[in-house]
Amino acid sequence: MEICSWKPLMFYKNSGMISIYPTERAHKVLKSWQYYDQISDLDVIGGSFFENIAQLIHQNGYPATNLMQTENSDFSDTTIRSKNIYLSNTVITECENIMYSFSVKDKSNTVFDSIMVRKQCENVYKSRCIIESYNIFYSNNIHNSNNVWFSSNLIGCSECILCDDLSNQSYCIQNKQYTKEQYSEFKNKVLQQKDIFHNAHGQQWHNIASSNITGSSNIECHDCEHTFLSFNTKQWRNLILMGSSEGASNVYDCLTGGSPYAHDFYGVMWAGASEQVYCSMFVNGWCSNIYYCIDMEACSFCLWCIGLKNKSYCILNTQYTKEERYIKVDEIFWQMERDDTLWEFFPATMNPFYFNDTAAYLIDNSFTKEEVTAKWYLRRDEPIKVDIPEGMEIVKTSELDKYEGWQDSQGRVILNSFQDLDAEINSAWHIRWINADILKKVIQDEQWNVYRIIPMEYKFLAKHGLPLPRKHWLERMKENFKIN
Repeated sequence: MEICSWKPLMFYKNSGMISIYPTERAHKVLKSWQYYDQISDLDVIGGSFFENIAQLIHQNGYPATNLMQTENSDFSDTTIRSKNIYLSNTVITECENIMYSFSVKDKSNTVFDSIMVRKQCENVYKSRCIIESYNIFYSNNIHNSNNVWFSSNLIGCSECILCDDLSNQSYCIQNKQYTKEQYSEFKNKVLQQKDIFHNAHGQQWHNIASSNITGSSNIECHDCEHTFLSFNTKQWRNLILMGSSEGASNVYDCLTGGSPYAHDFYGVMWAGASEQVYCSMFVNGWCSNIYYCIDMEACSFCLWCIGLKNKSYCILNTQYTKEERYIKVDEIFWQMERDDTLWEFFPATMNPFYFNDTAAYLIDNSFTKEEVTAKWYLRRDEPIKVDIPEGMEIVKTSELDKYEGWQDSQGRVILNSFQDLDAEINSAWHIRWINADILKKVIQDEQWNVYRIIPMEYKFLAKHGLPLPRKHWLERMKENFKIN
Protein backbone atom coordinates (compact mmCIF):
# COMPACT_ATOMS: atom_id res chain seq x y z
CA MET A 1 0.00 0.00 0.00
CA GLU A 2 2.70 2.49 1.00
CA ILE A 3 5.11 1.94 -1.88
CA CYS A 4 2.57 1.47 -4.66
CA SER A 5 0.66 4.61 -3.63
CA TRP A 6 3.62 6.69 -4.84
CA LYS A 7 3.23 5.48 -8.44
CA PRO A 8 0.47 7.49 -10.16
CA LEU A 9 -1.17 6.57 -13.44
CA MET A 10 -3.28 9.68 -14.05
CA PHE A 11 -2.25 13.00 -15.56
CA TYR A 12 -3.55 16.43 -14.61
CA LYS A 13 -3.27 20.03 -15.64
CA ASN A 14 -1.30 21.83 -12.96
CA SER A 15 0.16 25.34 -13.33
CA GLY A 16 -0.62 25.26 -17.05
CA MET A 17 1.37 22.04 -17.61
CA ILE A 18 0.69 18.35 -18.02
CA SER A 19 1.64 16.82 -14.69
CA ILE A 20 1.35 13.63 -12.68
CA TYR A 21 0.50 15.81 -9.66
CA PRO A 22 -2.98 17.02 -8.69
CA THR A 23 -3.08 20.46 -7.14
CA GLU A 24 -4.18 19.66 -3.57
CA ARG A 25 -0.69 19.00 -2.15
CA ALA A 26 1.56 19.80 -5.10
CA HIS A 27 1.43 23.57 -4.79
CA LYS A 28 4.51 24.23 -6.94
CA VAL A 29 4.98 22.37 -10.21
CA LEU A 30 7.71 23.35 -12.68
CA LYS A 31 8.90 22.28 -16.09
CA SER A 32 11.74 19.80 -15.74
CA TRP A 33 14.48 22.17 -16.89
CA GLN A 34 13.22 24.86 -14.51
CA TYR A 35 12.97 22.41 -11.66
CA TYR A 36 16.51 21.07 -11.91
CA ASP A 37 17.99 24.52 -12.57
CA GLN A 38 16.54 26.04 -9.40
CA ILE A 39 17.02 23.19 -6.91
CA SER A 40 18.36 24.48 -3.60
CA ASP A 41 19.34 22.99 -0.27
CA LEU A 42 17.25 23.24 2.89
CA ASP A 43 17.31 26.67 4.51
CA VAL A 44 16.76 25.51 8.09
CA ILE A 45 17.18 21.95 9.37
CA GLY A 46 15.14 20.86 12.36
CA GLY A 47 12.68 18.23 13.55
CA SER A 48 12.52 14.72 12.12
CA PHE A 49 14.19 13.87 8.84
CA PHE A 50 10.83 13.12 7.24
CA GLU A 51 9.79 16.64 8.21
CA ASN A 52 13.04 17.96 6.74
CA ILE A 53 12.61 16.32 3.36
CA ALA A 54 8.96 17.39 3.27
CA GLN A 55 10.13 20.96 3.84
CA LEU A 56 12.75 20.57 1.12
CA ILE A 57 10.08 19.41 -1.33
CA HIS A 58 7.79 22.28 -0.29
CA GLN A 59 10.64 24.72 -0.89
CA ASN A 60 11.66 23.37 -4.33
CA GLY A 61 8.38 21.97 -5.70
CA TYR A 62 7.92 19.11 -8.17
CA PRO A 63 8.90 18.48 -11.81
CA ALA A 64 5.75 18.24 -13.95
CA THR A 65 6.84 14.90 -15.41
CA ASN A 66 10.04 12.85 -15.49
CA LEU A 67 11.16 12.75 -19.11
CA MET A 68 14.70 12.10 -20.35
CA GLN A 69 15.73 12.22 -24.02
CA THR A 70 12.16 11.82 -25.23
CA GLU A 71 10.27 12.97 -28.32
CA ASN A 72 6.54 13.66 -28.56
CA SER A 73 5.95 12.22 -25.10
CA ASP A 74 4.66 15.08 -22.96
CA PHE A 75 1.65 13.02 -21.81
CA SER A 76 3.82 10.41 -20.08
CA ASP A 77 5.99 9.97 -17.02
CA THR A 78 9.23 8.14 -16.19
CA THR A 79 9.97 7.98 -19.90
CA ILE A 80 13.58 7.53 -20.97
CA ARG A 81 15.04 7.55 -24.50
CA SER A 82 11.69 6.86 -26.18
CA LYS A 83 9.25 8.62 -28.49
CA ASN A 84 5.54 8.87 -29.26
CA ILE A 85 4.45 7.88 -25.75
CA TYR A 86 0.92 8.85 -24.68
CA LEU A 87 -0.81 8.48 -21.30
CA SER A 88 1.69 5.86 -20.22
CA ASN A 89 4.15 5.42 -17.37
CA THR A 90 7.61 3.86 -17.05
CA VAL A 91 8.57 3.51 -20.71
CA ILE A 92 12.29 2.97 -20.91
CA THR A 93 15.01 2.51 -23.54
CA GLU A 94 14.21 3.11 -27.21
CA CYS A 95 10.50 2.36 -27.16
CA GLU A 96 8.07 3.87 -29.70
CA ASN A 97 4.32 4.31 -30.13
CA ILE A 98 3.16 3.35 -26.65
CA MET A 99 -0.35 4.25 -25.43
CA TYR A 100 -2.25 3.59 -22.19
CA SER A 101 0.46 1.24 -20.95
CA PHE A 102 2.70 0.73 -17.93
CA SER A 103 6.22 -0.65 -17.63
CA VAL A 104 7.26 -1.06 -21.26
CA LYS A 105 10.99 -1.46 -21.88
CA ASP A 106 13.86 -2.62 -24.07
CA LYS A 107 13.10 -1.41 -27.64
CA SER A 108 9.44 -2.44 -27.63
CA ASN A 109 7.09 -0.62 -29.98
CA THR A 110 3.41 -0.25 -30.85
CA VAL A 111 1.98 -1.28 -27.50
CA PHE A 112 -1.55 -0.36 -26.38
CA ASP A 113 -3.48 -1.01 -23.15
CA SER A 114 -0.83 -3.34 -21.75
CA ILE A 115 1.54 -3.71 -18.81
CA MET A 116 4.95 -5.34 -18.33
CA VAL A 117 6.17 -5.64 -21.92
CA ARG A 118 9.87 -6.41 -22.44
CA LYS A 119 12.60 -7.16 -25.01
CA GLN A 120 11.72 -5.87 -28.47
CA CYS A 121 8.03 -6.69 -28.43
CA GLU A 122 5.85 -5.32 -31.22
CA ASN A 123 2.10 -4.97 -31.77
CA VAL A 124 0.82 -5.80 -28.29
CA TYR A 125 -2.79 -5.01 -27.32
CA LYS A 126 -4.68 -5.47 -24.03
CA SER A 127 -2.07 -7.90 -22.70
CA ARG A 128 0.28 -8.28 -19.77
CA CYS A 129 3.61 -9.92 -19.04
CA ILE A 130 4.76 -10.17 -22.66
CA ILE A 131 8.41 -10.97 -23.36
CA GLU A 132 10.19 -10.99 -26.74
CA SER A 133 6.97 -11.49 -28.74
CA TYR A 134 4.95 -9.82 -31.48
CA ASN A 135 1.33 -9.62 -32.61
CA ILE A 136 -0.08 -10.46 -29.18
CA PHE A 137 -3.73 -9.61 -28.47
CA TYR A 138 -5.81 -10.04 -25.29
CA SER A 139 -3.25 -12.43 -23.78
CA ASN A 140 -1.14 -12.92 -20.64
CA ASN A 141 2.24 -14.45 -19.82
CA ILE A 142 3.56 -14.87 -23.35
CA HIS A 143 7.26 -15.49 -24.02
CA ASN A 144 9.05 -15.70 -27.39
CA SER A 145 5.78 -16.15 -29.30
CA ASN A 146 3.83 -14.49 -32.10
CA ASN A 147 0.32 -14.12 -33.51
CA VAL A 148 -1.45 -15.08 -30.30
CA TRP A 149 -5.06 -14.23 -29.39
CA PHE A 150 -6.98 -14.73 -26.13
CA SER A 151 -4.33 -17.02 -24.62
CA SER A 152 -2.16 -17.40 -21.51
CA ASN A 153 1.11 -19.00 -20.40
CA LEU A 154 2.73 -19.74 -23.78
CA ILE A 155 6.41 -20.18 -24.60
CA GLY A 156 7.74 -20.40 -28.15
CA CYS A 157 4.29 -20.58 -29.74
CA SER A 158 2.96 -19.21 -33.01
CA GLU A 159 -0.60 -18.77 -34.32
CA CYS A 160 -2.57 -19.80 -31.23
CA ILE A 161 -6.10 -18.84 -30.18
CA LEU A 162 -7.81 -19.54 -26.84
CA CYS A 163 -4.86 -21.63 -25.64
CA ASP A 164 -3.25 -22.07 -22.24
CA ASP A 165 0.00 -23.55 -20.94
CA LEU A 166 1.65 -24.58 -24.21
CA SER A 167 5.26 -24.72 -25.36
CA ASN A 168 6.59 -24.67 -28.94
CA GLN A 169 3.25 -25.23 -30.66
CA SER A 170 1.66 -23.69 -33.77
CA TYR A 171 -1.82 -23.45 -35.29
CA CYS A 172 -3.57 -24.42 -32.06
CA ILE A 173 -7.14 -23.67 -30.98
CA GLN A 174 -8.02 -24.39 -27.35
CA ASN A 175 -4.79 -26.41 -27.10
CA LYS A 176 -5.65 -28.63 -30.06
CA GLN A 177 -3.48 -28.49 -33.16
CA TYR A 178 -5.00 -27.97 -36.64
CA THR A 179 -3.76 -27.59 -40.18
CA LYS A 180 -2.89 -24.09 -41.31
CA GLU A 181 -6.04 -23.97 -43.45
CA GLN A 182 -8.33 -25.18 -40.65
CA TYR A 183 -6.77 -22.72 -38.25
CA SER A 184 -7.20 -19.75 -40.62
CA GLU A 185 -10.87 -20.56 -41.17
CA PHE A 186 -11.56 -20.82 -37.44
CA LYS A 187 -9.56 -17.67 -36.72
CA ASN A 188 -11.71 -15.66 -39.15
CA LYS A 189 -14.86 -16.87 -37.43
CA VAL A 190 -13.55 -16.11 -33.93
CA LEU A 191 -12.45 -12.60 -34.84
CA GLN A 192 -15.89 -11.88 -36.32
CA GLN A 193 -17.71 -12.67 -33.07
CA LYS A 194 -19.14 -9.43 -31.78
CA ASP A 195 -18.70 -9.90 -28.03
CA ILE A 196 -15.50 -11.91 -27.65
CA PHE A 197 -13.32 -8.79 -27.52
CA HIS A 198 -15.22 -7.19 -24.63
CA ASN A 199 -15.26 -10.16 -22.25
CA ALA A 200 -12.52 -11.30 -19.87
CA HIS A 201 -9.80 -13.35 -21.56
CA GLY A 202 -7.05 -15.73 -20.59
CA GLN A 203 -6.72 -18.41 -17.95
CA GLN A 204 -5.13 -18.30 -14.51
CA TRP A 205 -1.73 -16.64 -14.75
CA HIS A 206 1.13 -18.99 -14.00
CA ASN A 207 4.85 -18.58 -13.50
CA ILE A 208 6.62 -19.79 -16.62
CA ALA A 209 10.28 -20.74 -17.05
CA SER A 210 10.58 -20.12 -13.30
CA SER A 211 11.47 -22.13 -10.19
CA ASN A 212 11.06 -21.91 -6.41
CA ILE A 213 8.72 -18.93 -6.56
CA THR A 214 5.53 -17.72 -4.90
CA GLY A 215 3.29 -15.29 -6.75
CA SER A 216 1.98 -15.22 -10.32
CA SER A 217 2.60 -13.78 -13.78
CA ASN A 218 6.38 -14.13 -13.59
CA ILE A 219 8.73 -15.19 -16.37
CA GLU A 220 12.28 -16.49 -15.89
CA CYS A 221 12.26 -15.79 -12.15
CA HIS A 222 13.98 -17.99 -9.58
CA ASP A 223 14.07 -18.16 -5.79
CA CYS A 224 11.55 -15.34 -5.32
CA GLU A 225 8.88 -14.78 -2.68
CA HIS A 226 5.62 -12.86 -3.17
CA THR A 227 6.59 -11.71 -6.66
CA PHE A 228 4.20 -10.63 -9.40
CA LEU A 229 4.50 -9.47 -13.01
CA SER A 230 8.27 -9.71 -12.99
CA PHE A 231 10.93 -10.93 -15.41
CA ASN A 232 14.45 -12.36 -15.27
CA THR A 233 14.99 -12.00 -11.55
CA LYS A 234 16.41 -14.17 -8.81
CA GLN A 235 16.63 -14.08 -5.03
CA TRP A 236 14.01 -11.34 -4.70
CA ARG A 237 11.13 -10.75 -2.30
CA ASN A 238 7.89 -8.72 -2.33
CA LEU A 239 8.12 -7.40 -5.89
CA ILE A 240 5.78 -6.07 -8.57
CA LEU A 241 6.83 -5.23 -12.14
CA MET A 242 10.53 -5.81 -11.58
CA GLY A 243 13.42 -6.99 -13.70
CA SER A 244 15.34 -6.21 -16.87
CA SER A 245 16.68 -8.02 -19.90
CA GLU A 246 20.14 -8.14 -18.26
CA GLY A 247 18.76 -9.61 -15.04
CA ALA A 248 19.17 -8.63 -11.39
CA SER A 249 19.23 -10.22 -7.97
CA ASN A 250 18.97 -9.70 -4.21
CA VAL A 251 16.23 -7.04 -4.16
CA TYR A 252 13.23 -6.66 -1.88
CA ASP A 253 10.03 -4.63 -1.39
CA CYS A 254 10.01 -2.88 -4.77
CA LEU A 255 7.68 -1.62 -7.47
CA THR A 256 8.84 -0.99 -11.06
CA GLY A 257 12.58 -1.20 -11.15
CA GLY A 258 15.34 -3.00 -12.94
CA SER A 259 19.07 -2.90 -13.44
CA PRO A 260 21.85 -5.35 -14.24
CA TYR A 261 23.59 -4.29 -11.04
CA ALA A 262 20.66 -3.91 -8.64
CA HIS A 263 20.78 -5.38 -5.17
CA ASP A 264 19.05 -4.65 -1.88
CA PHE A 265 17.08 -1.65 -3.13
CA TYR A 266 13.71 -1.01 -1.53
CA GLY A 267 10.64 0.96 -2.61
CA VAL A 268 12.29 2.12 -5.83
CA MET A 269 10.08 3.17 -8.78
CA TRP A 270 13.01 2.95 -11.21
CA ALA A 271 16.77 2.71 -10.82
CA GLY A 272 19.85 2.66 -13.03
CA ALA A 273 23.13 0.98 -12.09
CA SER A 274 22.00 0.37 -8.52
CA GLU A 275 23.32 -0.64 -5.15
CA GLN A 276 21.18 -0.45 -2.00
CA VAL A 277 19.09 2.72 -2.92
CA TYR A 278 16.48 2.55 -0.14
CA CYS A 279 13.04 4.26 -0.33
CA SER A 280 13.76 6.20 -3.51
CA MET A 281 11.88 7.17 -6.68
CA PHE A 282 13.21 7.64 -10.22
CA VAL A 283 16.89 7.27 -9.38
CA ASN A 284 18.74 6.97 -12.66
CA GLY A 285 22.46 6.69 -13.25
CA TRP A 286 25.17 5.88 -10.75
CA CYS A 287 22.82 4.98 -7.87
CA SER A 288 25.28 3.84 -5.25
CA ASN A 289 24.02 3.98 -1.64
CA ILE A 290 21.22 6.45 -2.41
CA TYR A 291 18.93 6.69 0.66
CA TYR A 292 15.49 8.37 0.83
CA CYS A 293 15.95 10.40 -2.35
CA ILE A 294 13.51 11.60 -5.05
CA ASP A 295 14.04 12.62 -8.70
CA MET A 296 17.79 12.07 -8.76
CA GLU A 297 19.98 11.62 -11.82
CA ALA A 298 23.57 10.37 -12.03
CA CYS A 299 24.14 10.83 -8.28
CA SER A 300 25.84 8.68 -5.65
CA PHE A 301 26.25 8.62 -1.88
CA CYS A 302 23.45 11.11 -1.21
CA LEU A 303 20.90 11.14 1.62
CA TRP A 304 17.50 12.85 1.91
CA CYS A 305 18.00 14.73 -1.38
CA ILE A 306 15.68 15.74 -4.23
CA GLY A 307 16.19 16.85 -7.81
CA LEU A 308 19.98 16.70 -7.94
CA LYS A 309 22.10 15.90 -11.00
CA ASN A 310 25.70 14.68 -11.06
CA LYS A 311 26.18 15.12 -7.31
CA SER A 312 27.84 13.06 -4.60
CA TYR A 313 28.06 13.20 -0.80
CA CYS A 314 25.03 15.46 -0.27
CA ILE A 315 22.53 15.54 2.60
CA LEU A 316 19.25 17.45 2.21
CA ASN A 317 20.81 18.85 -1.00
CA THR A 318 23.76 20.34 0.91
CA GLN A 319 27.22 19.38 -0.33
CA TYR A 320 29.65 17.77 2.12
CA THR A 321 33.07 16.23 1.88
CA LYS A 322 33.22 12.46 1.74
CA GLU A 323 34.40 12.28 5.34
CA GLU A 324 31.78 14.75 6.62
CA ARG A 325 29.00 12.92 4.83
CA TYR A 326 29.81 9.54 6.43
CA ILE A 327 29.98 11.06 9.92
CA LYS A 328 26.65 12.87 9.49
CA VAL A 329 24.94 9.80 8.00
CA ASP A 330 25.92 7.78 11.06
CA GLU A 331 24.46 10.51 13.29
CA ILE A 332 21.24 10.67 11.27
CA PHE A 333 20.72 6.90 11.26
CA TRP A 334 21.40 6.71 14.98
CA GLN A 335 18.72 9.36 15.58
CA MET A 336 16.23 7.67 13.25
CA GLU A 337 16.79 4.32 14.93
CA ARG A 338 16.23 5.99 18.28
CA ASP A 339 12.98 7.54 16.96
CA ASP A 340 11.95 4.15 15.53
CA THR A 341 11.67 5.60 11.98
CA LEU A 342 14.71 3.99 10.35
CA TRP A 343 13.74 2.26 7.09
CA GLU A 344 10.15 3.45 7.25
CA PHE A 345 8.76 4.49 3.88
CA PHE A 346 7.79 8.09 3.12
CA PRO A 347 4.65 8.85 5.19
CA ALA A 348 1.22 9.32 3.61
CA THR A 349 1.14 12.95 4.73
CA MET A 350 3.92 13.61 2.18
CA ASN A 351 2.18 11.69 -0.61
CA PRO A 352 0.85 14.18 -3.22
CA PHE A 353 -1.17 11.66 -5.27
CA TYR A 354 -4.79 10.58 -5.11
CA PHE A 355 -4.60 7.05 -3.73
CA ASN A 356 -7.22 5.69 -6.12
CA ASP A 357 -5.28 6.98 -9.14
CA THR A 358 -2.14 5.05 -8.21
CA ALA A 359 -0.83 1.54 -8.73
CA ALA A 360 -1.85 0.68 -5.14
CA TYR A 361 -5.53 1.01 -5.95
CA LEU A 362 -5.24 -0.71 -9.31
CA ILE A 363 -3.60 -3.71 -7.69
CA ASP A 364 -6.14 -3.84 -4.85
CA ASN A 365 -9.28 -1.71 -5.17
CA SER A 366 -10.82 -3.06 -1.97
CA PHE A 367 -9.43 -0.17 0.09
CA THR A 368 -12.38 1.89 1.35
CA LYS A 369 -12.47 5.66 1.49
CA GLU A 370 -12.36 5.47 5.28
CA GLU A 371 -9.23 3.29 5.28
CA VAL A 372 -7.46 5.58 2.84
CA THR A 373 -8.29 8.90 4.48
CA ALA A 374 -7.64 7.55 8.00
CA LYS A 375 -3.99 7.10 6.97
CA TRP A 376 -3.90 10.66 5.52
CA TYR A 377 -3.83 9.68 1.87
CA LEU A 378 -5.67 11.84 -0.63
CA ARG A 379 -8.61 10.32 -2.51
CA ARG A 380 -10.30 11.47 -5.72
CA ASP A 381 -14.08 11.25 -5.42
CA GLU A 382 -15.01 13.20 -8.56
CA PRO A 383 -15.13 11.72 -12.09
CA ILE A 384 -11.98 12.12 -14.14
CA LYS A 385 -12.10 15.63 -15.57
CA VAL A 386 -11.35 16.27 -19.23
CA ASP A 387 -11.55 19.51 -21.16
CA ILE A 388 -14.09 18.88 -23.92
CA PRO A 389 -13.79 21.31 -26.84
CA GLU A 390 -16.88 23.41 -27.36
CA GLY A 391 -19.30 21.84 -29.82
CA MET A 392 -17.69 18.38 -29.56
CA GLU A 393 -20.30 15.61 -29.77
CA ILE A 394 -20.36 13.08 -26.91
CA VAL A 395 -21.03 9.48 -27.89
CA LYS A 396 -21.95 6.90 -25.25
CA THR A 397 -20.24 3.52 -25.39
CA SER A 398 -23.66 1.95 -26.00
CA GLU A 399 -23.77 3.91 -29.27
CA LEU A 400 -20.38 2.84 -30.64
CA ASP A 401 -21.93 0.16 -32.83
CA LYS A 402 -22.90 3.03 -35.14
CA TYR A 403 -19.22 3.70 -35.80
CA GLU A 404 -17.88 0.23 -36.54
CA GLY A 405 -18.83 -2.90 -38.40
CA TRP A 406 -17.59 -5.11 -41.22
CA GLN A 407 -16.49 -4.42 -44.76
CA ASP A 408 -16.15 -6.87 -47.64
CA SER A 409 -13.59 -6.78 -50.44
CA GLN A 410 -15.93 -4.60 -52.52
CA GLY A 411 -16.09 -1.98 -49.78
CA ARG A 412 -19.68 -2.73 -48.71
CA VAL A 413 -20.26 -2.08 -45.00
CA ILE A 414 -22.54 -3.70 -42.45
CA LEU A 415 -22.81 -2.08 -39.01
CA ASN A 416 -22.61 -3.96 -35.72
CA SER A 417 -26.04 -2.52 -34.88
CA PHE A 418 -27.63 -4.71 -37.58
CA GLN A 419 -29.96 -7.12 -35.77
CA ASP A 420 -28.93 -10.22 -37.68
CA LEU A 421 -25.20 -9.52 -37.63
CA ASP A 422 -24.15 -13.08 -36.89
CA ALA A 423 -26.26 -14.39 -39.74
CA GLU A 424 -24.99 -11.73 -42.16
CA ILE A 425 -21.31 -12.21 -41.51
CA ASN A 426 -19.77 -15.04 -43.50
CA SER A 427 -16.44 -15.59 -45.16
CA ALA A 428 -16.98 -12.52 -47.34
CA TRP A 429 -17.44 -10.19 -44.35
CA HIS A 430 -13.99 -10.35 -42.86
CA ILE A 431 -12.53 -6.86 -42.68
CA ARG A 432 -13.40 -4.87 -39.55
CA TRP A 433 -14.34 -1.29 -40.37
CA ILE A 434 -14.22 1.78 -38.10
CA ASN A 435 -15.73 5.08 -39.16
CA ALA A 436 -13.02 7.77 -39.03
CA ASP A 437 -15.66 10.23 -37.74
CA ILE A 438 -15.07 8.73 -34.27
CA LEU A 439 -11.87 10.80 -34.16
CA LYS A 440 -14.07 13.88 -33.94
CA LYS A 441 -16.15 12.57 -31.03
CA VAL A 442 -15.76 12.27 -27.27
CA ILE A 443 -16.72 8.86 -25.83
CA GLN A 444 -18.41 8.50 -22.45
CA ASP A 445 -18.29 5.13 -20.67
CA GLU A 446 -20.79 3.66 -18.22
CA GLN A 447 -18.93 5.29 -15.29
CA TRP A 448 -19.40 8.76 -16.88
CA ASN A 449 -15.68 9.05 -17.61
CA VAL A 450 -14.85 10.44 -21.05
CA TYR A 451 -12.02 9.64 -23.46
CA ARG A 452 -10.97 10.11 -27.06
CA ILE A 453 -9.71 7.92 -29.87
CA ILE A 454 -6.58 9.54 -31.29
CA PRO A 455 -5.14 8.93 -34.79
CA MET A 456 -2.32 6.58 -33.74
CA GLU A 457 -4.82 4.43 -31.86
CA TYR A 458 -7.36 4.52 -34.70
CA LYS A 459 -4.78 3.31 -37.25
CA PHE A 460 -3.72 0.43 -34.99
CA LEU A 461 -7.30 -0.72 -34.33
CA ALA A 462 -8.18 -0.55 -38.03
CA LYS A 463 -5.00 -2.34 -39.14
CA HIS A 464 -5.47 -5.30 -36.78
CA GLY A 465 -9.26 -5.59 -36.97
CA LEU A 466 -9.88 -4.56 -33.36
CA PRO A 467 -13.04 -2.97 -31.95
CA LEU A 468 -13.34 0.45 -30.38
CA PRO A 469 -12.65 0.29 -26.62
CA ARG A 470 -15.75 0.48 -24.40
CA LYS A 471 -14.01 1.69 -21.22
CA HIS A 472 -11.92 4.66 -20.17
CA TRP A 473 -8.20 3.96 -20.54
CA LEU A 474 -7.62 3.99 -16.77
CA GLU A 475 -10.36 1.38 -16.30
CA ARG A 476 -8.65 -0.76 -18.94
CA MET A 477 -5.38 -0.47 -17.06
CA LYS A 478 -7.08 -1.56 -13.84
CA GLU A 479 -8.06 -4.82 -15.51
CA ASN A 480 -4.41 -5.51 -16.39
CA PHE A 481 -3.23 -4.79 -12.86
CA LYS A 482 -5.50 -7.23 -11.07
CA ILE A 483 -3.46 -9.97 -9.43
CA ASN A 484 -5.16 -13.36 -9.11
